[in-house]
Amino acid sequence: MSLRDALEREASGTAIKQLSEAVTRLSTRYRAVAAADEPILARPVDVLAYAHYRMPATFGAVRSALRALADSGVFDADSVTSMVDLGGGTGAAAWAAADVFETLRDISVLDQVPAALDLGQRLARASGVPALERTVWQEGRVGSWNVTVGAPSGGGADLATVSYVLSELSAQQADRIVAEATSAATRAVVIVEPGTPDGYARILRARDQLLEQSWSVAAPCPHQGACPLLAKTEPDWCHFAARVNRSSVHRQVKGGELSHEDEKFSYVAMVREPAHVAQGVPLRDGVDLTQRPSERDARIIRHPKKNKGFVELQVCEALDASGLAGQVRRAVVTKKAGPAYKQARDAGWGDAIDLGARG
Repeated sequence: MSLRDALEREASGTAIKQLSEAVTRLSTRYRAVAAADEPILARPVDVLAYAHYRMPATFGAVRSALRALADSGVFDADSVTSMVDLGGGTGAAAWAAADVFETLRDISVLDQVPAALDLGQRLARASGVPALERTVWQEGRVGSWNVTVGAPSGGGADLATVSYVLSELSAQQADRIVAEATSAATRAVVIVEPGTPDGYARILRARDQLLEQSWSVAAPCPHQGACPLLAKTEPDWCHFAARVNRSSVHRQVKGGELSHEDEKFSYVAMVREPAHVAQGVPLRDGVDLTQRPSERDARIIRHPKKNKGFVELQVCEALDASGLAGQVRRAVVTKKAGPAYKQARDAGWGDAIDLGARG
């Protein structure tokens, strides 16, 4: 069963008006962007409303981030068997990971709201996906979670995710949960936040924290240096978009008419060094998995402008072969570039692209 179908089934018997009123309360609270003094999802109807209001969008954003990690070339996605999701609520990130990593077997979701965990468990059990059905749902708070509980052999998971959580925490709490994610993960950490200037600032803080601990950026940055957008005269930030198809209940509780929406998000996917090098991972599909992320493709950071005979791209890339600094530039790919032009025509916002030699 799809997440959409599972949510529709769970909403049967609950008045749309109740859900809509709860969505209004929740959206007002989330726009406040401040640390929460008490759980935001205080009542069962709040949890169900949240699941319809936010779960599909969170699923879409996290799935996009995880696919970027899987496609990065420095992470062996075919061997991911376990994950821990911190502050995972109703389990959207778990659904996303199960969609991206076919080898996933063991999942732990940790959150402070029992009603969210209960709903997440019911949705997962309805999925028909073995990894989701076996998920361990654990209650706890930032700083007090035993993040190895539920992970294979109690020794950590291949992947840890933290999605749409940092905005609800103080800076100190946010640093703590990022540290807990690095303790829980043996190979990769993925952090996702809203695609706003504030959301991206939180991503950069987490990115710096992990870089200081000798982790490496796998995506979206093709370098390990400071974000070059910060040096621009006009304020700018790195964010992407995931297309989310709305169900009928989703449209009603959000008061929307379109059959879809675009979820704007910022993220960072980090890999632990020197794990992928030490493992001696062989070539896969012609890509050397022992390459540092900074040695590979540029990232398209805005919608491509596709004109007759050429494509204009705004890209972020490594400044030089060292990969210790990045740059943002406008790239123009013409028909004369042959295969590169076709690649540019097919590429979208957020995709990695090989631009070849820089000129």
